Amino acid sequence: MVSKSKFRIPRSIGFGAGLLALVLVVYSVVGAVWGMWRPTLTGREVEDGGYAIENVADVQFSSFIVFAVLVGFLGLCFGLFSYMRGAAFRGVGQLLWCGVACLAGAAAFYVVGGVTAHSAPADPGQVVQFVPKFAPGIAWVVSPFMAMFAYWSAAFVDVPGVD
Repeated sequence: MVSKSKFRIPRSIGFGAGLLALVLVVYSVVGAVWGMWRPTLTGREVEDGGYAIENVADVQFSSFIVFAVLVGFLGLCFGLFSYMRGAAFRGVGQLLWCGVACLAGAAAFYVVGGVTAHSAPADPGQVVQFVPKFAPGIAWVVSPFMAMFAYWSAAFVDVPGVD
């Protein structure tokens, strides 16, 4: 009788896949809310055939700051979550994977937020409202940095055997 060994996926890979899935779902949901909440530019039609923008505030800067703060906070939460829930898999690999997952989450946040934001209308009327596009630039690394910083900080201050 020959016994076949069953192929098993290591638990560390399962934990990493679950973390990535959770990160993508949470970042996408928060990104969708962020997209609907972003400030808009408002323009009124002028006699020359163009539109005059009424807003004096820089809505792109506001969007950038809120993007950076939200993905940074989510990265902080997932860094701590990864450290606390993945006690059996702690190490440099998990630290790096947490950063990669949060970078993917920031991309999902940006894409879904862009889909749910108000775009410029195809047939503008007297008044036009739309959300201008912006480039996150350096804010792409806020989420992975905060996740890895939170994970490393938790490892640094954790006292073994004390609950």
